[in-house]
Amino acid sequence: MAEAPAVVKPRSRLLRGVYFALGILCLGLAYMSWLPGIPTFDFVILAAFFFARSSDRFHSWLVSHPVFGRIIRGYRSDGFTIRTKLFASAAVVLSLGFSMVVLIDSLVVRIILGLVGIFAVWFIMSRPTRNEQTSTGR
Repeated sequence: MAEAPAVVKPRSRLLRGVYFALGILCLGLAYMSWLPGIPTFDFVILAAFFFARSSDRFHSWLVSHPVFGRIIRGYRSDGFTIRTKLFASAAVVLSLGFSMVVLIDSLVVRIILGLVGIFAVWFIMSRPTRNEQTSTGR
């Protein structure tokens, strides 16, 4: 697996604190992903981004986490398996579809959610695909 390039942390303690707070916020939103319309993948990747710039300890914990670490390592390495892509795409379609049909009354917001869903599925499917055999331990 290719190692991620070293990240230069900002010198400003204030900026590192802002990055850390944003990492905590993103991680909290990732834990709420069981709610319709809240994605896990996006928030986990953002949390890793912010922790890499603020806290080595939290970044290491997140990357080695049994669930979130797999997402990050898959994103950083040679791509996702077909199974992961299908599962993620289905989760996007189901959560946004539920939101569009049950929770949202505005036609404009429904159209926006539909476009976001199309983009999200395209983004997931456009990531590199790796074989199931090379995915052991990830």
